[in-house]
Amino acid sequence: MRSVVESLPERISRWLYGLVGLAALPGLCLVLLWRGMRQPEYWAHWSERFLGRPSTADGFSDWQSDRRPLSVKVLWIHAVSVGETRAAAPLIHQWLSESAQHKVILTHMTPTGRATGREIFSQWCQGPQPALVQCFLPYDFPWATARFLKWARPALGVLMETELWPNLLAQARHLSIPVALINARLSPRSRRRLLKARWLSRPAVAGLAGIAAQTARDAEGFRAVLDARLTASSPQAGHGVQVLGNMKFDVSAPDEMRQMGRQWRERLCADASTGAASQLHIWAAVSTREDEERSLLAAWSGALASGRITTRDRLLIVPRHPQRFERVAQLVGEHGFSVCRRSTQWSEQSTASISPAARGVPDTSVLLGDSLGEMFAYLEMADLVLIGGSLLPLGGQNPLEACVIGRPVFFGPYMFNFHEIARELRACGAGTEIQRIGEWIELGQLLLNDPKERAYRSGLARDFSQAHRGAAERTRLFIDAILRAGH
Repeated sequence: MRSVVESLPERISRWLYGLVGLAALPGLCLVLLWRGMRQPEYWAHWSERFLGRPSTADGFSDWQSDRRPLSVKVLWIHAVSVGETRAAAPLIHQWLSESAQHKVILTHMTPTGRATGREIFSQWCQGPQPALVQCFLPYDFPWATARFLKWARPALGVLMETELWPNLLAQARHLSIPVALINARLSPRSRRRLLKARWLSRPAVAGLAGIAAQTARDAEGFRAVLDARLTASSPQAGHGVQVLGNMKFDVSAPDEMRQMGRQWRERLCADASTGAASQLHIWAAVSTREDEERSLLAAWSGALASGRITTRDRLLIVPRHPQRFERVAQLVGEHGFSVCRRSTQWSEQSTASISPAARGVPDTSVLLGDSLGEMFAYLEMADLVLIGGSLLPLGGQNPLEACVIGRPVFFGPYMFNFHEIARELRACGAGTEIQRIGEWIELGQLLLNDPKERAYRSGLARDFSQAHRGAAERTRLFIDAILRAGH
C-alpha cells in the first residue's frame, strides 16, 4: 500500500472537512427520517451508518476480526446502490468460488442496493456461517469508519466507481488496509470538483492501492487529481491507474427474467385482444427520475389525441427509485390514464384489463413497473427503450442492460454520467439521442413500422454489448496482482 505523507494544507483541509461533517450530522438525520417516510428501510440500521457497528441481529458476531480464523481471507466491496451491486456480481462470484476460506463483506449506501445484493447473492448469505454479509457503509466520520475497518479487517477493500471518502481512506492507511478503486469513472463535473478540493482529494486518491478506470478519459482525470502537471503521455503518470473497461458490460440477463418478460407480453396481448404478440408495441421508459414522467405522459397523451399512436401502443414506466412508485402512479392518473401496476394488478397469471380513460382520450392503460430486481424482464417485454435520468440534467442512467437484451436505445441530452457510452452508442448506431419526448415518439414510430431496420438496430445493440465485455475478468486479475504484491 502506498505511503502517503499529507502536507500541512492537506491535513488542515481534512480537519475542516471533519468539522463540516459534524455540522451536517443533524441534517443527515433529518434526510434519513424524510426518506424513511417514503421508504421505511431508511429508518433501519442507523448504528451501521453513524457508528460503524454492524447489527448483531444480522449475524455479524462471527465476522469480528479478532474471532476470525487466520485462514479466512475477506474481500470488502463497497457498491453504493443497484447498478454498482449488479456490476460487482461477476467479481464476487469468482472470489467466493475460488475457496471456502474466501469471504465477502458487501457494503451499500441505499436500501435498494442492499435488497438487490440480498437477492443476487442469496446462495452465499444462508446458514449460520454465511460466505457473504451485507451492511451499510458508515458515513465518513472518523469514529465510525475506524470502528468499521477494525471490525472488517479485509485483505483488500474495493470501492466501486467514484466513492472517495477522505476519512475512510485515511483510516485505511492508518490500519494498513489496502483499498482499490475499480470500475472507476470521473465525469467532467466530478473532475472539476475534485480539482477544486485538491488539498482534500489528492491524499485520498494517492493512497489507493490502484485505480481500474473505465476509460482513458477517466484515467486521465484521476491522474490530474494526483498531479495537475501530469498528462496521460507523461512517463511519470502511472500512479497505479489502469484502463480496464466497464464491468457493467459483463452483466448477463438471467434466463428466468427473460422468460418472465416474454410471458408478461403474451398475457398482455391476450388481455388486449390483439392476437399475436407482434401486434402490440410496448414503449419502455426505464429508470425515470425526478418527475421526468410528467413530460413523458403529456407527450404520450398528445400523441394519442392526434392519432400518432393507437391502442396498439402501450407505455411502460419503470421508476428508478421505489419511493417514487406512488408518485408516478399519481402522475399517470393526473394525465387521464388508468394505471396497471406490477405489484397489485399485474400478476403472474394475468394482466389488468383495459378500461376507458378520462377526458375521452383512447386509453392504453399505462403499465407501471413498481417492483425491484425485474429490470431484465421489463426490457424483454419492450420493443423500444428510453433511458431515464437523461431528460433533465441528472446525468442519465445505465443503458447497457437494454443493449444486452438487444433493444434499440434512446436517451435524452443529459447523459454526462455515461458520456463515453452514449457517444459510442451514437457512433455505432445502437443508440439515438433525442432532445424532447415528441422526438422519441416520432422516431420510435418510424422504427416500429420498419421491421428490418428495427432488427438491424437490435443487432447493433447486442453487438455493442458483446464487443465491450471482459472488464470483470481484467479487474479480477488487477485485484489478484494487488494481493500478490502484498500491498
